[in-house]
Amino acid sequence: MATMTVQGLDEYINKLSQLGSNMTNVAKRAVRAGANPVADEVRKGLETNIKDPAYVGKKGVGLYGYKINYGKSTGDLLNSLGITPPGVDKNGVVNCKIGFEGYDRKGVPNALKARAMESGTSFLKKRPFVRPAVNRAKRRALEEMGKSIDADLKIYAL
Repeated sequence: MATMTVQGLDEYINKLSQLGSNMTNVAKRAVRAGANPVADEVRKGLETNIKDPAYVGKKGVGLYGYKINYGKSTGDLLNSLGITPPGVDKNGVVNCKIGFEGYDRKGVPNALKARAMESGTSFLKKRPFVRPAVNRAKRRALEEMGKSIDADLKIYAL
């Protein structure tokens, strides 16, 4: 049977206990730091989709039968993209949401428009931009979260 001895564990436990009271704030800052690169990638993907001339629905119409005007975006969908403040759920998990809020100028929910673009409808071709953005930004988001946590650990270090 192998045995292992770990030196300096007491110091690490002390640092963690000092951080304990501030842990929620550290986690919230880290989650927000990780959400920023993801939101940036989602925005880039959405902009690409909006400018794409290959975006054609069946019979040349878009969502709810509106005629599609390429290059004539109102910007409502782009402007509605946002990040919620980080919060703690009932299980103690810190999270925030990246999504679309509000309605466009015609009263159509922006979240519905984004979902129609992402998943497609019977009138619109599927043009995913959220899932590919999350995949592209995952590594960078984890790096930013790590940097945020490291910076906070330096502040609370002995």
